[in-house]
Amino acid sequence: MVLEKTQLKFAISKESGELVGFVSRHHKSKKLMGVREDSYHGKKICLISEELKGIIKPDKLYAVQLKPMHNRSGYVVISAQLLLFTAQVETIIIPRKTYQVTVSFGNKVIYFDPLCGASPSSRTISRVIRLLRLREDIGNIEGVIDNLILQAQRLTEQMERDGYLLPLTTAEWPDQHKE
Repeated sequence: MVLEKTQLKFAISKESGELVGFVSRHHKSKKLMGVREDSYHGKKICLISEELKGIIKPDKLYAVQLKPMHNRSGYVVISAQLLLFTAQVETIIIPRKTYQVTVSFGNKVIYFDPLCGASPSSRTISRVIRLLRLREDIGNIEGVIDNLILQAQRLTEQMERDGYLLPLTTAEWPDQHKE
């Protein structure tokens, strides 16, 4: 029995209600790669073994080991480990125009923008922290949040030096961090 490794996200099947993933074999490297259900590449289904049911969550990226089905119509996932992304925290300041702290991980970006944030989730540091805490796929989340708070405090201090009046003082931030 040949086991293969790849990375997969799982979705709930409309037909069975079970979690399923899909893979396609790369034409040059011949490695299996996770693909979306609507992919135009020739794909095969990946079903979860009984031992993993209830452990795997939809729409999260997993490193998996696959075993071919006996009829070769797909694969069975025999092990899965949630992948944790390394987050990068960056500050973007263009005086009198842009004031942002971004947290990037995988292909996602969560940002703190007290000046032009489109929603309360991006305008307030407490909401940004709440969003980050909901994520299960970020490694060292406490370190990321600490770095975010430090850079956000520096950002708001710069905004105040540039003449903006902010509703929160930086002295109030440590309490928000302990939500």
